[in-house]
Amino acid sequence: MKSLPAFYRSNRAILLAYAGALLIFIVITIISPGFAGPRHIRILLIDASVIGLIALGQTFVIITGGIDVSIPWTVSCAAIFLTLFTGGHDAHLWYIVPLLLLGTTFIGLLNGLGIAYLDIPPIIMTLGMNSILLGGMLGITGGRPGGEAPPFVQLVANGNLGPIPYIVIIWIVLIIISTVVLRKTAFGRQLYFLGSSESVALFSGVNVRFTKMLVYCLSGFTAGLGGILLAGRIGQSYLGMGDPYLFQSVIVVIIGGASVLGGSGQYIGTVAGAFILTIINGLLPVFNIPSSAQQIVYGFVLFFAVLLTSVF
Repeated sequence: MKSLPAFYRSNRAILLAYAGALLIFIVITIISPGFAGPRHIRILLIDASVIGLIALGQTFVIITGGIDVSIPWTVSCAAIFLTLFTGGHDAHLWYIVPLLLLGTTFIGLLNGLGIAYLDIPPIIMTLGMNSILLGGMLGITGGRPGGEAPPFVQLVANGNLGPIPYIVIIWIVLIIISTVVLRKTAFGRQLYFLGSSESVALFSGVNVRFTKMLVYCLSGFTAGLGGILLAGRIGQSYLGMGDPYLFQSVIVVIIGGASVLGGSGQYIGTVAGAFILTIINGLLPVFNIPSSAQQIVYGFVLFFAVLLTSVF
């Protein structure tokens, strides 16, 4: 069993992220007591779940030293096709949702093939894919807004099982699975080897190319799942609805203690990052902060998070 100093050293970035989330929440609650009301906490949990689910695959990608900037339009594609294919009805969800998730996983597969087997830099490959998806969706929709999300998807995204939102339950299950995979499995260890040094990973017997490809498939899958649930959360789809998640999916991983150079990070840290970002997003209506200042706030939070982890 680890001593407390050893536990802190190995998990300090994650612990600092959770401490930061708690501190920000307490300060805002003191200033605006209604912020900690049950209804608002429920909204924060749901919004954090959406960000956290979309950033799940991004966490695995960043651990390997890569990045996926095709997430915005993968999210948008899943949401828009959900509303187009279902027409706002539940009747065919049983096969449409799996097909959509298969499609977004295929987008990740294409990214992975280009990066792992054609040696295209991750940011170039995924940025190009994002542009292809954007152009494709503009061509398919003619620039028109999407339709209404099916009632069942809206229920999953906004409904409760007792006091707990369904989407939070889904998130908790995936948090547990992801944490076990990263900490307890050979595949998880391979991701860290790969992010630390591809040469070392190769000589250690890791199938570097195949492993790289898999994490981009996962990123496509979780972006698709997030897009479907985001459509349910909002109740509809529209062009560009995934755009905010380009920066958000990266910043929550970095806030959670992962290095942009790869080789470190935990999804449980990304969870803390999702809470911090969601709480900050909640500041806008509380303090009448203009939305134009949101990106500036994100930048300062990112700098502060990196500074904290490097100092402590």
